[in-house]
Amino acid sequence: MSDELKIVLEDVKEKYDNVIEAFNMVTGKLDRHEQTEEERFNRLENDMLEIGKDIWDLRLDLNEHRNSTELHTAKKEKAS
Repeated sequence: MSDELKIVLEDVKEKYDNVIEAFNMVTGKLDRHEQTEEERFNRLENDMLEIGKDIWDLRLDLNEHRNSTELHTAKKEKAS
């Protein structure tokens, strides 16, 4: 193999190694971004479930209060 060909092949190999290194860096950044977004989504999902539970509990409390008030009003009307 000629010296010129060896130089060209070495240069191509170095450039190829640079491309591989850049690809691995981008892949690593994407993996970290994906993990961060997944954690963020999980926190958001948990927050939404908690809000839904709080709304459900509030709805039950309001219904209970309304029923108690209606029963109390009905008893007063009967007594009159």
